[in-house]
Amino acid sequence: MNRETSVYLDLIRFLAAVFVFLNHAGWQQISGGLLWQISYGREAVDVFFVLSGFVIGHVVEVRERSAFDYAVARAARLYSVALPAVALTFVLDRIGQALRPDLYVEWCCDALGGWGWEYLGSLGFLNEIWSHHAPPGSDLPYWSLGFEAWYYVAFGLALFAPRPWNLISAALVLAAVGPGIAVLFPLWLLGFYCYRLSARRLLGRGAGAVLCVGALIAFFAYEHGAYRYGELYTAFALTPERLHDYAQDYIVGGLFALHLLGFCAVSESLASLLVRCERPIRWIAGATFTLYLFHVPLLHAVVALSPWPADTWPTRTLVFAGVPLIVLALAEVTERRKAAWRRGIVALLSKQGWALPKPARGQAPGP
Repeated sequence: MNRETSVYLDLIRFLAAVFVFLNHAGWQQISGGLLWQISYGREAVDVFFVLSGFVIGHVVEVRERSAFDYAVARAARLYSVALPAVALTFVLDRIGQALRPDLYVEWCCDALGGWGWEYLGSLGFLNEIWSHHAPPGSDLPYWSLGFEAWYYVAFGLALFAPRPWNLISAALVLAAVGPGIAVLFPLWLLGFYCYRLSARRLLGRGAGAVLCVGALIAFFAYEHGAYRYGELYTAFALTPERLHDYAQDYIVGGLFALHLLGFCAVSESLASLLVRCERPIRWIAGATFTLYLFHVPLLHAVVALSPWPADTWPTRTLVFAGVPLIVLALAEVTERRKAAWRRGIVALLSKQGWALPKPARGQAPGP
């Protein structure tokens, strides 16, 4: 992966998180419906899944070349934000529910289980197994971690476990967590194989430019059609609703993978622009995961604490400016401290006698 591609991935990652934030900030009870038209939250998560597989393809090739390195890095990546998010959500929800219980009802916060299952189960990423949707309190975006964490596990087993048990153990893990999670694993793998193809540089700049731009045009055309004829699409061929969601996931994820493949072929042509913007992009992207995982509990708490109605500009200012500023502050002690979390995990495992010497791996990355 060259430098400009890495910068572009950080930019896309941050923009995807912004779209998720705007999707939720535009709710009627949060901002009076301001910017409600920006409803691309699910599409942004599809982008995250493909990006995740793409980045994993890179890191297992250049850095995480043993099961130990891979497991520690994944745990640090997840828990550096997930653990503080679950803890802060519990506190914020208690405050918000005491002040404005009407903000914490129905699909927002009435999960299928008690507090113990919601919060402790989420720390073990059990919140989505067998379609048992139970996010920690109001932290609705946490659902995707209940998918991605198991993709990390399945992929790690497929890559590092002894053959032929590697693929068998990966399949057993996906079977254990249920079809609702397993159905999107190929979408995540699409990102991995997109990286492998891009590394082979099969496309020239001309073909890459056509693919990069053409995939974007196809995406906007699909979104326009889905917005205009969405009811027809759902009623005609993609019922029940979950099948419609999964179909959209693969359409959006597939188009993004094609866009990414095309961009990798033309990335050097944009090197001067991307490298010039590298520093601010890297910095803001360092708060992406924090923005994604903290924003809904913060939005609810801010609106609950605000003395003004949701559809007034003082509350909207708190929503659209105050919450991002709080996220940036939280990122300084969560996401930007992944290295410290990694060292802590290694030290903990060492005390338990689990940090064994890292064996060399003789096979090329890939399940």
